[in-house]
Amino acid sequence: MHTVEEAMTAEVVTVEPDAPVTFAARIMCDAGVSGLPVVDCDGCVVGIVTESDLLHRAVVPDSADAEANHSARDRWPGSTVADLMSREVIGVRRDDPLAKAARLMEKARVRRLVVVGHGFTLEGVISRSDVVAALARSDTDIEAEIRAEVVGHILGIDPETIDVSVHQGVVTLRGSVTRRREAVRLERLTNSVLGVSRVDSSVTWHDNGTAERIPRLGYFAERRHVIRGGHDDATKDNGGGM
Repeated sequence: MHTVEEAMTAEVVTVEPDAPVTFAARIMCDAGVSGLPVVDCDGCVVGIVTESDLLHRAVVPDSADAEANHSARDRWPGSTVADLMSREVIGVRRDDPLAKAARLMEKARVRRLVVVGHGFTLEGVISRSDVVAALARSDTDIEAEIRAEVVGHILGIDPETIDVSVHQGVVTLRGSVTRRREAVRLERLTNSVLGVSRVDSSVTWHDNGTAERIPRLGYFAERRHVIRGGHDDATKDNGGGM
């Protein structure tokens, strides 16, 4: 599986929470980035500041109150990053699947995620463009990963028993496995492979788990026929009972 580490940017420009807002704006312009992780003296992520945050702060309230407008202008030069940064930061780990990072960005509607280690220390950043670049994979690359990683390594299934074909990101799975849960896991894991848009699986299984239950169900079904109203009719039919 492709991981966050393979696509992330390890060299990250950061800013401290007590830095002036104007300083953060200059860093963004110089580095050509639209957001900065905010880290404390220990290198731990405490927030994120973006262009949107800066723009929001720069806008003077639309008010007829001249005193309020004057106050807003006065606050801007002395503001610090901590005054406007977002403190709700979404982080991922280096070894997380790249598909997980993509899902988090889509769900939270953010452009980037911080990559963190122990104690939420900053280790990198992964952006939408990083994920998009990783998505530009060939069908051959996707097929090779499914065969080697999903079928062979993770599930431990003989690759010769599963036919895998990929066309424009659509994966077709054919073949047979031992148990139903293996077929379910195969489809689920294949769908999580980066670059897969859809999975069409007709994988069958030899044992769906009902064989072990049939004798027991049959036993109780038989007893229901011979026990009625608290009396064992099987005994009564043999001449016993009342």
